[in-house]
Amino acid sequence: MKEEEKQGGDISEKVEKLLNEKPKKKKGKKKWIFLGLLLLFVLFILKNLLFPGKATGMLVNTESLSKADIQEKLSVSGPVSGTQSQHVTSALHAKVKEILVKEGDKVTEGQLIAKLDTKDVEEALEAAKTQVDLAKANKEDATKNAKAEYAKVQTAYNNALLDFQRKSSLLESGDISQSEYEQAESALKDAKASLGSFKVSGGNVQVSESYDLQIKSAEEGLKKAQSAVDSAEIKAPISGTITRVNVQVGQFADNLLDGKPMFTVENLDQLELSISVSEYSIGKLSLGQKAIISADILGEDKLEGEVSSISPTGEAKGGNTAERVIPIKIKIDGDKKGLLSGITAKADIVLSEAKNVFVVPLSAVTTGEDGNSQIYFVEDGKIHIVPVKTGVESDVSVEVSPLKEDAAFKEGDHFVSAPDASLTEGLAVSEMPKDSVRESVSASESGVVVKSN
Repeated sequence: MKEEEKQGGDISEKVEKLLNEKPKKKKGKKKWIFLGLLLLFVLFILKNLLFPGKATGMLVNTESLSKADIQEKLSVSGPVSGTQSQHVTSALHAKVKEILVKEGDKVTEGQLIAKLDTKDVEEALEAAKTQVDLAKANKEDATKNAKAEYAKVQTAYNNALLDFQRKSSLLESGDISQSEYEQAESALKDAKASLGSFKVSGGNVQVSESYDLQIKSAEEGLKKAQSAVDSAEIKAPISGTITRVNVQVGQFADNLLDGKPMFTVENLDQLELSISVSEYSIGKLSLGQKAIISADILGEDKLEGEVSSISPTGEAKGGNTAERVIPIKIKIDGDKKGLLSGITAKADIVLSEAKNVFVVPLSAVTTGEDGNSQIYFVEDGKIHIVPVKTGVESDVSVEVSPLKEDAAFKEGDHFVSAPDASLTEGLAVSEMPKDSVRESVSASESGVVVKSN
């Protein structure tokens, strides 16, 4: 016993010397954290030396069982955009004459935002009008000529009919020969055939359908020319904010650099995140799930949102992988607090949650031989294994509850924070509570335990 007391005295002297030693200024905060942990360890060894009957067995780190709120989250990221977005382009080969908006301007649907040079298209419009007039005039002339020709043929037919009737009578009386009769009959047939070559509808002589086709073609050309003139006035397709202006005065509207649109208009009153979720995680998502939005531009602030759209089909992820991804959208609620379209933001989607439940680190839960999850508690210096049921799981913690009532499973009881295979039921152990280590580190960092002179 005297030898133990001597050893305890030596250690006490070392501890006292360690506490009274003035720290060097350049070592920094990490040294004092280390010293605090070292002090805790030395005191623990000292306790075992002075009171050997009080602590036996292998050393284990423990924590106190407590209740907390826990959430299972899926962290994803993607670009922020407006719920409506339209690119404004032009197929008209005309120079930009005037730009009436700038980035950041709010516009309404149909508002004029740019004008193109209309000289060429107006000339084309006049030419198209001329073509329509010419096609109609050609039909009128053809119709007039057809009517005149039809009248001549009608007269010839009437004359041939009268001649045939007269010679039929003369043939019966024997005043003409059979050949004269047949000539009259042939002339009537020819006159009738000529008359039948005309198309008459409602008493009006109709000309060839080709004239109508020419008119239709000319009118379609006129519509295109008119559309070209109208498209020389560039208008906003939706109400929103001008987020991009990629055109300058003097450029051809249909030939912009890098094929960019002239303008981009977005509805920024409602923002959303466009995200591609792995096929392996999509089954956990459903419409209406809440999400917490964060971004560098927001600093420490967070925004709320919810899953508003899940695509019914997947698409290739790209790269050297066969994995598929499913596009989803997350609607961002409330005040956007300076969030901008086009930046990347992160969303933590809450898949499940539980409040005021027992929560332990994932490392504390192991799988027993029967396949059940289990936690190692320390009761009266010995290991007691309690089978548990797990619930909501976060990245570092998990909800637990006992499979059946157990006296060891209650708030404040100590469990091993990271058990290994060497621990068995009833094994004697000595505790170094992790809660105490945390308090020591926290105190060291705040300068409570170790102070610099």
